[in-house]
Amino acid sequence: MEKISGARSLIKALEKQGVKEIFGLPGGANLPMYDELYKSNIRHILVRHEQSAAHMADGFGRVSRKAGVCFATSGPGATNIVTGLATANADSSPMVAITGQVPTAMIGRDAFQESDIIGIANPVVKYSFQPFKASDVPEVVKKGFYIAETGRPGAVLIDIPKDVQTNEAEIPFPEEVKIRGYHPWTDPDVAAIEKAIKLLLSSTRPVILAGGGVIISSAFAELQSLAEMLMIPVVSTFKGKGAFPETHPLSLGPIGMHGHAEANKVMSEADCVQISWNICRI
Repeated sequence: MEKISGARSLIKALEKQGVKEIFGLPGGANLPMYDELYKSNIRHILVRHEQSAAHMADGFGRVSRKAGVCFATSGPGATNIVTGLATANADSSPMVAITGQVPTAMIGRDAFQESDIIGIANPVVKYSFQPFKASDVPEVVKKGFYIAETGRPGAVLIDIPKDVQTNEAEIPFPEEVKIRGYHPWTDPDVAAIEKAIKLLLSSTRPVILAGGGVIISSAFAELQSLAEMLMIPVVSTFKGKGAFPETHPLSLGPIGMHGHAEANKVMSEADCVQISWNICRI
């Protein structure tokens, strides 16, 4: 097996994930990544501020439903992407942010442009990784994309120290990864569905609240069929806008402070609310 650098293995791992575009801004701690990115066929979209890269990756994820990728350097570069990470995670948008970090021997020593981006970002991401060996990079990338795109999509941070980027090793590229404790729920809970059906049929003022999960799962037809079959009015969260046509006679529009008065009134008077975050195909 040929020895390659951690940075080279990162770009190869991204290529294996089908990444075609990366949004980012180079800096001292991620230059090895950019040296290898330059040699690849991945398109780089240069930004003027790292926050823009994070929001662009978030937008890419929302549209494509594949993880958008952004690059940032250490310290202020990494902290600049936190708002984008929080936005993507809150709105269930798949995103992988890859930051440079000071060398492993300098972590925790107040090195130049060092920040504890793992500690800072942990509250606003689905998961974060910090590989300490070049040989760990491909596995971390594969795990990061798997976590970002499965279950409820979200943001993942991969923070790579500079020496991990430059160190060379015989690096394996796993075909599959297993993550202990992470088993995204994919099959419908038939018992819960039966219980929901009984509640809906026995209620007198039911309402369907459609959320962003309906859009993520492309369950538009299923939602409309359910509403029309039982003649139940439909309201939506702001992330659920578009899940149900607002010109439909059963639509009352969005709820909340910026929602419609009639939608909020129906919600407050309902005796059964079917929360359709994610309508599954059975």
